[in-house]
Amino acid sequence: MKRILLAIGLAAAGLAPVAANASIYKFTFESFDSELTAGGQITVSTDGEVTGVSGVISGLADQTISGIAPNPNLSGAAYSPDGSFIYDNLYHASGMPFDVDGLLFVTAQNPGGYWNLWGTSPGNYSLWESVGSYNYPIEESGTLSVAAVPELSTWAMTLTGFAGLGFASYRASRRTAAAGLRA
Repeated sequence: MKRILLAIGLAAAGLAPVAANASIYKFTFESFDSELTAGGQITVSTDGEVTGVSGVISGLADQTISGIAPNPNLSGAAYSPDGSFIYDNLYHASGMPFDVDGLLFVTAQNPGGYWNLWGTSPGNYSLWESVGSYNYPIEESGTLSVAAVPELSTWAMTLTGFAGLGFASYRASRRTAAAGLRA
């Protein structure tokens, strides 16, 4: 009976799993010659659209990623406002995270330009910077790794489970000790 009440209490407290509205992924780009790295987080909607990006670029350029350039073409790829890049801001959960259309974002240090991250094959990604129409001071190829970040509710359920196991172990040890005293 106590177990049933505990399960009902946990569900009422909001610790039951809920459907996610967005997923968060950590990403790391490293150029083949190790002269440029970029890392941070992307937020992806349930339909695969990247809705947010943050992080830092370091090495050849030290810049803070300040946001995503929205895609005005909801049905496919678009050109960056300066005409330098084609992008669609779509994340692919299986296979290559970004294809040749890639991800377009801006940095605080380059407010008039853009950065584009795209892939041509599973082990080959490019990160380019534009500082005006077709002016690319940085053109780097390298590798990209992406990993999902667990949601807060996942951490809460995990911690609740460990607390429950600890409490059950504590109760079992007290019963064993009490039984030893009675004998």
